[in-house]
Amino acid sequence: MRVVSLLLLAGCASPPWGTWSFSIATTEPTGEECTVGVSSNYSGADVPAETTTTDESWTTESSETYSQTLFFGRVEESGQGAMLIVGAEALPGSQNDEGVWTFSWTGERASESMSTHASGYDYATVSEASSMLRIKGTFNGETFTGSWSTESTSQQKWDESDTWSDEAAAYVGDNGSTPVYNYLVLADGSGNEVAVNNSRSAYDCETIGCTLSVDQGCAYSYDLTGQLTSFEGSDAPWTEDAGQPAGL
Repeated sequence: MRVVSLLLLAGCASPPWGTWSFSIATTEPTGEECTVGVSSNYSGADVPAETTTTDESWTTESSETYSQTLFFGRVEESGQGAMLIVGAEALPGSQNDEGVWTFSWTGERASESMSTHASGYDYATVSEASSMLRIKGTFNGETFTGSWSTESTSQQKWDESDTWSDEAAAYVGDNGSTPVYNYLVLADGSGNEVAVNNSRSAYDCETIGCTLSVDQGCAYSYDLTGQLTSFEGSDAPWTEDAGQPAGL
């Protein structure tokens, strides 16, 4: 017999072991946001402003709806908490004193590389990224009410010499390896915005060495409901891959 005393702290509710049918209301997000931040020491450079053109003579409206996403998940006791298994993914979970369950996992990756030329050129890039999936809510008998949310972040930073020799230019070019032209612009003599480059023959940055950092992040949250089924994992292995995507 399973030990469930820890799971009954919030009341006399039964533990949520079993296979659940979950539905995500993908057309009704409760939170949605993506951001991009850029910082650098390039002289006079700035992030290009968003430009929009409007014509008050035009009025446009559009809408789009999708059916819900359907998937199966199995909740199993695991140590002092639980494990939610969805397909090939496993999300460790626990219950707080208010009876709310949280199942989540965060994946992370980090990398860095450096290169140096004997003539005096240096280049380095560092990147970090993380992705989190969280299912949170309450089990009430044979039903579940909560949310399905994801958060992703990434940061990439480049450090590069401001000027370098003809010898190094034979390998890295006249404008270096930092993709600054994708993120920054500079006003020319006519006031037009032109993409920034790190020219080997000019001092483009405010301090010794040029730096560029780009941070990006997105967060999404959707309403999630669930219904306990009579399927047993070993007797219904098809539930591991069964489901329906949003829409067609």
